[in-house]
Amino acid sequence: MKAEDLRRVRPKSAVGRWMATKSPAERRTVGALVLAIAVAVLWASLWVPLTRDTAALKLARTANAVALAEARDRAREASELTRTAARAPTLDPRAELDRTLSQQGVRPVVTSVDWRDGRAQLAFAAISYERLINLLDALHRDAKLHAVEATITARVEPGIVRAEITLAR
Repeated sequence: MKAEDLRRVRPKSAVGRWMATKSPAERRTVGALVLAIAVAVLWASLWVPLTRDTAALKLARTANAVALAEARDRAREASELTRTAARAPTLDPRAELDRTLSQQGVRPVVTSVDWRDGRAQLAFAAISYERLINLLDALHRDAKLHAVEATITARVEPGIVRAEITLAR
């Protein structure tokens, strides 16, 4: 049997049999009705959600634009505050050095503190290396004093050093 013979033998579906009983005008009407229903389903399942989502995205875009503008304003204000804070008059470096030494708990182990030409020269006969690094970090962060010269010598005890440090702003 050929493929054409198989198509002829195959029974018609219920819809096909029903359509065969209708006139050509009725078939066109049913076809137009099926087409209208298909268009309505596509419109309801695709077009309506797309337009609804587009409207929601427009609202979100507006809200995001406002949030971005506020963030830019805050960033600009923060940078202005940073510049203003940098220009603010600094506190007395001697008082800041004493305060930081006390806060770090190393005031008792300072052998000498000498001020020359706006620079502080500190000497420690024996201090823990870790404690010295923490002190230098605190001086940099809080007192805005930076080590410009340092001589650090290891002592016999492990982790203990002798240090002579020159600090400046």
